[in-house]
Amino acid sequence: MGEHLDEKSMHDSSESSVMQVSSNGTQQKVKAIEDACERLDFEALVELATSTGGLLTDELRRRACENDLQGASRKAWETLPRHPDEDQVQLDVDRAFVYYPRDQSEQALQEKKEQLSDLIVSTLRKHPLLSYFQSYHDVVQVLLLVLGQNRAAHAVPRMSLFRLRDYMLPTIVPARKHFELVSAVVSIADPELANHIAEAENSFALSATHSLFAHDIQDYREIARLYDFLLAHEPVMSIYLFATITISRRAELLELEPDESDILTYMIAKLPQNLDIDTLATNTVRLFESHPPESLRGFLWWRLSSYSVLKTSRDIKASQPLEKAEALGRKQIQQLRSEELMKRRFLLLCKYRRPLTSLTAALVVAALSLYLRRTGQDLSLRSLFAWATRLLLRRE
Repeated sequence: MGEHLDEKSMHDSSESSVMQVSSNGTQQKVKAIEDACERLDFEALVELATSTGGLLTDELRRRACENDLQGASRKAWETLPRHPDEDQVQLDVDRAFVYYPRDQSEQALQEKKEQLSDLIVSTLRKHPLLSYFQSYHDVVQVLLLVLGQNRAAHAVPRMSLFRLRDYMLPTIVPARKHFELVSAVVSIADPELANHIAEAENSFALSATHSLFAHDIQDYREIARLYDFLLAHEPVMSIYLFATITISRRAELLELEPDESDILTYMIAKLPQNLDIDTLATNTVRLFESHPPESLRGFLWWRLSSYSVLKTSRDIKASQPLEKAEALGRKQIQQLRSEELMKRRFLLLCKYRRPLTSLTAALVVAALSLYLRRTGQDLSLRSLFAWATRLLLRRE
């Protein structure tokens, strides 16, 4: 569909995204956003996206996005090999656009679904190391509605490789590390609440964090405003946002029985509607600044893979090519395979080994640790050996 029609539908979907400017304050912010776009002032745009109202309208969001599209190349994808996850993509696309846009004809919605499918499939085919996950279509549909199909075609691969890559790998292990960080942030900021909900599975953050909250927030203006905030900050900010939301619900959560793990998990995962995004954004930044990831207990941040997007995408001002993110993704996949293989070998050793003395086990692990240091393996892999050592010694 042509860019003119695409732009028109974007205005419809956002409920007249070019808002009527009714106050001097709003007029001043519109002017400030336009000036920042003109000057390519990234720091100013970050501040404006975080402050009350975010970037205000979809038109201004497109203006702010333009800088990231400079020099982007378009590659034909239709003739590329089919991605294994395309059948699941189609199932999810068929049930997309449930809550927004409103007042669209069936034909208009069908066109949107075709555009959504093209955006997802083209990204997966051009970057086959990525695996599809359910709710990924929720993220992409927000980008489609805000940016339009042409701009979203450039934004979706970057979002996938630089922000969502940990969730798009062949295993859920990296995602579990994110969930552990959520629990750690709550623990350091509100120990009483953390202790009360300790029996809940930390997978309660799955739906919100891996879809950047698009699966849970049903109001278009709220999710567009929230993306202003999230995309203006490094990826770990979504972890802190979920922790902030959880802490803001402490009175409600403290009323629940602490030993009812299923109920706790369900209630924490089910985010309330009509969130006060502006207040949450302010409190999330404050929480991040008070308790940066490096300060979390249990060395969780240091045990996180050095290839995780939470570490490799910290400097969002840096202009990184997609090829770099792909290379990091391949290294991350290789690391995960090595960890899994090592874990299996240790379990096999524990099952069939001859009796080992504590000294023998210590010498074996010391030699392996020295090898890992010399070959440049990071702390996450060495921590696996520490786990295996404890397991061996317990069986002595």
